[in-house]
Amino acid sequence: TSIPNPSAFVATQHALCTNLGITGRLLVGAEGINGTLSCPSSSSGLHDWIDHISSLKGFEDVDWKLSEGNTIPFEGLTIKVVNEIVATGNSSNLEVGDIAEYGGRHLSPHEFHSSLSKADSDTVLIDVRNTFEHAIGHFTTGAGLSAIEPKMQAFTEFDAWCEQVAPSLKNKKVLMYCTGGIRCEKASCMLTKRGVEDVSQLEGGIHRYMDAFPDADKGSLWRGKNFVFDNRVAVSTSAPPKPSPSDILPDVAAGDDDAGRATEDGNAVVGKCVECHVKYDVLSGNRICALCRDLVLVCPRCATSLREYHCNAHQGLKHAFFSFLDDFTVEELEEQRSELAKVVPPRGPRKTRENDAAGNGNLQVENTKPLNANLKIITNSPVTGAHEAADVGFAGGGLTFPAASKRDVVRACRKQIKKLDATIERAKRHAGATGRAGSGPGGWQTRCRSCGLQEIICSKSRVGTLTRCAAKRL
Repeated sequence: TSIPNPSAFVATQHALCTNLGITGRLLVGAEGINGTLSCPSSSSGLHDWIDHISSLKGFEDVDWKLSEGNTIPFEGLTIKVVNEIVATGNSSNLEVGDIAEYGGRHLSPHEFHSSLSKADSDTVLIDVRNTFEHAIGHFTTGAGLSAIEPKMQAFTEFDAWCEQVAPSLKNKKVLMYCTGGIRCEKASCMLTKRGVEDVSQLEGGIHRYMDAFPDADKGSLWRGKNFVFDNRVAVSTSAPPKPSPSDILPDVAAGDDDAGRATEDGNAVVGKCVECHVKYDVLSGNRICALCRDLVLVCPRCATSLREYHCNAHQGLKHAFFSFLDDFTVEELEEQRSELAKVVPPRGPRKTRENDAAGNGNLQVENTKPLNANLKIITNSPVTGAHEAADVGFAGGGLTFPAASKRDVVRACRKQIKKLDATIERAKRHAGATGRAGSGPGGWQTRCRSCGLQEIICSKSRVGTLTRCAAKRL
């Protein structure tokens, strides 16, 4: 639904929600609204707000998804104007009217279930969500094969993935799903605009399917938990299957809250610890990848033994890429730098300008080594290769699919090398008897207040927040 004046709409809704005692997050854009709101079950505030929105033109037929729980989803209220209520990075050039023209066919939960049950080799099932969401829960087909997961850290990567796979999908039956259905509205357009004609999406998303098929022991094709973007983190079906001995997390200290939550669903636990691969599905904001900052599944036992965490995509760098460097020895830092240098390819041809005799600028290209490195070193599998059969196993007609374009890992490694160089230089000046980097006398004062890096990096880089050092304020 188009909103002509998003700013005015935000002001009105913020005042109304505050008066009704509602908390949550609501994104407002010219294309509509998207978000999650909550209030105490003893209050009628949420229902009063729904009645108000439903009375507005264009919002009469909204599919409101209501749920109850014991966890307070939000601590405050955020309502703001955004360019897109589902961020694509504007790379797809989708217009508001494109959804009506190019959007996929909507399937009710029962229709979607039927299609999955009858899926054959010409059917391709796509999970439109991010990697960490797929890791703790996803659909399977009637034959027990899992959905294809594009390996995204954010939905902004999906359009580039579609550009790669669309030619292979033009003669396939595509089924897609997401949490509540809204990402599929844009995701289906990205495929159909590229000539993929048979695209269907789960109406109401996983939420509606779990309402229609709450019992995992009686035919539901959903496995695991549904990630939600609030303090609940994830929700389960109301009647999970009984656990089997192989699903119990071994050797975890009694009384560990994470361990209890990880094993309560038995066979419903589809996630695995990134380190030991035991079944585990508890995501925590304290366990994120040191490189990409994505959520990582790490069981309590492994969490106590790891210095930092690395997602599946960056396991190849778990001994070389760390956020905090002060406790490493100079030798360890130099070893990390050496490993990262193997990953980072030489830069491509560099353009220089030389003046000829007449004073005209002639553009020349210096001869350098070709950019011959790829992400195989980083991800342990080529970006353009097929996924592991255990992860997807449902390529449809023998097709293989690439991972979505990742954030610039090489760029991150170059920046890390610069950080290591500065830390090594400082460590050699201030190292004590332990031979570790430490911070030196008053070292905390020489850190950037925005990023925590050393002042020497800020002085060298002079980029953005790196120029704002705490030392400059003293």
